[in-house]
Amino acid sequence: MSGKVKVVLNRANVSRQLLHNTQLLDDVQAQVEGMAQVHPAIKVYRNEDGDRGNVVATIPMAVEDAHRGLMADMLAKVRV
Repeated sequence: MSGKVKVVLNRANVSRQLLHNTQLLDDVQAQVEGMAQVHPAIKVYRNEDGDRGNVVATIPMAVEDAHRGLMADMLAKVRV
């Protein structure tokens, strides 16, 4: 049997269980910081002050231009 499946997420539960999950954010931050070691210009920040927690990696445009796709490659390798 094949067919389409519709998944509906409860926004409040997702926010509480995923976006404010300290263990999950710790794991993502560790992964991103490990990958960020490829270039000293990459900076990693963690933000838990808003509606959701997140891990942010920044890179100067000149570095990204020289290593096209580096940030996208890093993000694609993060595992949850």
